[in-house]
Amino acid sequence: MVSIKELVNYSRCFVFIALMVILVCGCSMGRVYMGSEIKYDPKEKIKIGSTTKGEILETFGPPDKIQKQYDGDIFVYAFLRKNSSKLMIEEPYFTNFSIFQYTRIQQKKDGLVILFDKNGVVKNYGFNRGTTELTAF
Repeated sequence: MVSIKELVNYSRCFVFIALMVILVCGCSMGRVYMGSEIKYDPKEKIKIGSTTKGEILETFGPPDKIQKQYDGDIFVYAFLRKNSSKLMIEEPYFTNFSIFQYTRIQQKKDGLVILFDKNGVVKNYGFNRGTTELTAF
């Protein structure tokens, strides 16, 4: 014969399992890449006063943006990486109520700006690599 205490324990287990079936847990991870990756270190490939536009185009490919100026052009290269993860617990059937939600987004960018003189030779450049600071998911 089953005691009342055991019946209460069984009913608690049944309610707990029913709640777990009703609640839905969702997890998603995403990565976004925008632009072209800057594969080479500009310190090794660009020599101020001697590297030409043609050599830059061969090495780094077409720029994301070209700015025309009266004393030379500017090439702008940008590469953006965005990592995101999301964990959500919700009741989707009756109320669509979100019980818990956690979102983590990291976004970093590499940027290269090259200034040319009127003859198409590199006058100066600036470079920042930020995508190496992203943590792995």
